[in-house]
Amino acid sequence: MKTVRLIGFLVYLIFGLYFINSVFSIIALPEFVVNIDKWIILVGGILVILGGINHLRVGNKPETI
Repeated sequence: MKTVRLIGFLVYLIFGLYFINSVFSIIALPEFVVNIDKWIILVGGILVILGGINHLRVGNKPETI
């Protein structure tokens, strides 16, 4: 289970860094990455929505003593 959570974290991290880099242009990206920019933004948007849903799910769990 920890491996799945780590992979999920890495996917969120990669897309987050891509979005930050797309605004500030810190690192020059290869041409093939720029060509699939719309797909990257689509997947990133889906991940943001899933992250919000997951945040709500975690907040609704009953507290254990």
